[in-house]
Amino acid sequence: MIAAAIAPKIDRAILEPALVQLTRHESRVRRVGVTAVQPGEGVSTLARELAGAYARRGRSAVLVEANWSRPSLAEAFGLTGQPGFADIVAGAVAPSRGVHAIDDNLSVVPAGSPSAIRKATLDDGRVEDFLALVDDRFDLAIVDCEPITEIGDAAALSPFVDGFIVVIGAERTRRAVAQRALADLKAAGGAPLGVVLNRTRRPIPKWLYRWLG
Repeated sequence: MIAAAIAPKIDRAILEPALVQLTRHESRVRRVGVTAVQPGEGVSTLARELAGAYARRGRSAVLVEANWSRPSLAEAFGLTGQPGFADIVAGAVAPSRGVHAIDDNLSVVPAGSPSAIRKATLDDGRVEDFLALVDDRFDLAIVDCEPITEIGDAAALSPFVDGFIVVIGAERTRRAVAQRALADLKAAGGAPLGVVLNRTRRPIPKWLYRWLG
């Protein structure tokens, strides 16, 4: 069951706005990146919950882990030791071996083996080749991305996703840091789909709405 595979659950006050934003753009997006301004904002948990919620609607979803510095999907879904995204990008395995069915409508592509993570790069042509195959097989791909400010892989993934949902820690991320990170993401071609404030129930401030355009 999907519910058993995805843990821990994220606060509904965070999940529901993200689902609304995803649904609003559903007709024109096939690949959605989930990222954050900085580490520790709950990106991987939100990505898991979004994929599970989408699959429970009867639509096919695949969760792809591009967060190679802090991989967590293999453990969360009982896929430890199985090949994943980095193995596919590095050319170590065929794409079909890195995609693991979890439920009728949900599949997971974990980060991959440590050796492949050390070799793989997001500018490899196999990234687009694999995601094109994903487009043919699934209604939606949700990509668990690195934080914007840490390594820049979220920006590197900009050409490969239709847009990003960005998680911001309301009680720990300074406004100036968030604004700079969001500007960097947009400068790299990252299209904003929405912003989710974690650890708060207050409305999104006006400056974030202005950033969303």
